[in-house]
Parts: sequence; structure tokens; C-alpha cells
Amino acid sequence: MRRRGPVIAFSSLVALLIVGVWLTGSAILRNRVPVAAPPGAAERLKTYLTSNVVETRDDHTFSELRTRVFELEPDDLLEYARRACERLGWDDVGVDPQQRKVRAQVRTPLLRFVDDLEARVVQAGPSSAMLEVRSSSRIGRGDLGANARHVLDLYETVDALIAEDAAGG
Repeated sequence: MRRRGPVIAFSSLVALLIVGVWLTGSAILRNRVPVAAPPGAAERLKTYLTSNVVETRDDHTFSELRTRVFELEPDDLLEYARRACERLGWDDVGVDPQQRKVRAQVRTPLLRFVDDLEARVVQAGPSSAMLEVRSSSRIGRGDLGANARHVLDLYETVDALIAEDAAGG
């Protein structure tokens, strides 16, 4: 009689591996991060799989995560950041006007993990301000691009609010 145990064990292992790769890929796609953009898919996937913190910087390797400058007074930008967090439906949105910081908790869509986001407004020029953002996962080593998505959602929503107000809406 032939032994089927090793074949079944190997088949199960292959199936688990396929499911794991599929779930990881699905999560990265769901986060809508620009996987193919420079510096390339390999570098981005390595980052999304091994990092659970994203901080905007002027010289960030991923251009979409560079610190943004807005032609607004700092207090106005702080208010837009607060409104954006609330519009996005993030939890425990709080503002520290003295330090010009907004803090929020963001729940990931699939597993409902909680990530912490902090946005700080810094004077950039006579009538401009920078929005520095940090988003970090409380659990895990790799966030599959979730924290980058939080930063991008914040930037996109701030832009939308500014455009709405400029249009009189």
C-alpha cells in the first residue's frame, strides 16, 4: 500500500502558501499604494512587508510620501487636517493647537487593526505651512502599505476640502 501522508502534507503546505500569497497581495492592492512607481516594485514590496511605520520627509524615497507644503496659514492647515480626519471617519480625532498637531486612530478595513496617525503643521514660509505626517501600526512588522494609504488619504482629503472651500462649497 502506498503512503499518501507526505503527498497530502505537501499539497496542504502548497495550498497554505498560495492562500498566504493571495491574501498578502490582496491586502496590498486594497491599500491602493503605487506598487509599480519608482523606486520599483521590489523596493516597495520589501518596505510594505517589513515596515509598520510611515513618516513623510522632504527626501522620502517614495515621492508620494514627501512632506507637502500648502499655501495656507498654519492654523488654517491644522483645521483642514482635523476636518480631513473626521471626514475620513477616523476615531478619537484630537487636536493640540499649541503644538499644531492632530492625532487620530485609523482602523484597517479587513482585520480592524488600529493604527495611530499624527499630523503636525509647521510654518514653511510667510504664508505657507508644511504638513508632516506619521502613521504607525500597533501590531505586526509589515503593514502591507496601510500606513502609506493613511497618509495618502489624509493628503487627498485635505486637498478636497481646500478645493471645496475655494469653490464656495
